Amino acid sequence: MDSVEAKETNEKETNESLESDIPSTSSGKASNSTTKSDYECDNSAVGKLGAFLEVPKVLNIIKTKFRWTYKVECGRGTNQFYVSGSKSIIKHMDSKGILLDEIATESRNIPRCFTVSRDGHLMYSDTVDRSINVVNNGKVKCIAKVGVWKPQSICSTSSGELLVALKADDVDEAKVVRYSSSKVTQEVQFDSNGQPLYSDPHYIDENKNLDIVVSDFDAKVVVVVDKIGSFRFTYKGNPSDKTSDVFCPRGLTSDSMCHILVADFENNLIHVIDQDGQFLRLIQNCGLHLPLDLSTNSDNILFVVEYYSNRVKEIQYLK
Repeated sequence: MDSVEAKETNEKETNESLESDIPSTSSGKASNSTTKSDYECDNSAVGKLGAFLEVPKVLNIIKTKFRWTYKVECGRGTNQFYVSGSKSIIKHMDSKGILLDEIATESRNIPRCFTVSRDGHLMYSDTVDRSINVVNNGKVKCIAKVGVWKPQSICSTSSGELLVALKADDVDEAKVVRYSSSKVTQEVQFDSNGQPLYSDPHYIDENKNLDIVVSDFDAKVVVVVDKIGSFRFTYKGNPSDKTSDVFCPRGLTSDSMCHILVADFENNLIHVIDQDGQFLRLIQNCGLHLPLDLSTNSDNILFVVEYYSNRVKEIQYLK
């Protein structure tokens, strides 16, 4: 079997449960918001600068004992988080630095991305064996294999589904797939003109208004589509900031006010934008060095990992 036939066979096996009525995507001009979100955040202070602390402050610096850190995700408890780095484990810790648990990956590969499901289960993707896994009572179970696609990032949704950012190895293709249990129920890959929405999607999050937010390494942009996959906007960095180098988006998260927070890796900044892509402010006073990923908890406290360190910084940025 040649490589093309193998690719088609793998894709067929992977997507055999794909529903025929997957919503198509649509788009407008690049970087412009073309649709308004159908879902509004509850907080009346959405997008208002008065909601921010004038000077964000570091509440804690937690040492993870990794040589370098890669991913952070807040847990169900407001002072707890999960973190991964230079070993094939995910650590469950609290903001005092106490280790609550260690979860080893089934394959012994380094877990590049993970998420916490609505019911509190840890889920992680394995880019080497192309699997998506769930941890339940300390046991790891594979719930999906993605064939020729590499699962670069995953996030759990408010409805209990799973969003996965995928990139193909042998062709220049990328997409976002929605899973319900282990079944694919949606694919987001092209805009209404048939142009690719993504080139190298490495981080993904669901905003509180149900938009799908993706950080694209190659394009150096944040791409936002709505729940059904219709293009909303791209964010390319703050155009008024003349002191920073080229925007270098990495990890991203959202808070209860539908703010989107993006780690700007090489500029040691965090960008905060509103749900429609309008720049609000920078977090730049917290001594950040190569911030790679970030997550907010239910109290809107921000947790940030710095790549070449073993530290997680806990930051307050809202009043």
